[in-house]
Amino acid sequence: MTSRDDQASTRLRLTRQREAVLAVIQHSDKHLTAQEIHDRVRQELPGLAYATVYNALAYLQQAGLIQVVNLGNGPALYDRNTRPHDHLVCRQCGKVFDYSFPDLPGMLDAIARDTNFRIEKADILLTGLCPECQR
Repeated sequence: MTSRDDQASTRLRLTRQREAVLAVIQHSDKHLTAQEIHDRVRQELPGLAYATVYNALAYLQQAGLIQVVNLGNGPALYDRNTRPHDHLVCRQCGKVFDYSFPDLPGMLDAIARDTNFRIEKADILLTGLCPECQR
């Protein structure tokens, strides 16, 4: 780590456990459950309790380093992508894909204008079949 990383770690209080949890999420090519994260972190830190991982996830989310994805019918998933985006979920294999709708800000502005509703957050979740499951 660089001294800049050290300063950020100190300011954010990234403990060894939190750093390990964050590293697992950042190096994953998919959205992970807390249990999957726990299983992977325990390869590096064998005695790590599930509660510690859960608390680390809450801290990392609050710090804005990860995003929680709730699909409504299963465990929460954790996402390294913290930029505004939405999700596509395959109903057959369960894979979750990030997607940024290019016209979403314009659509939200139109909805707010038409309804006089102040939109604070928009989460779009589309369900269907991924390319692999369509075959």
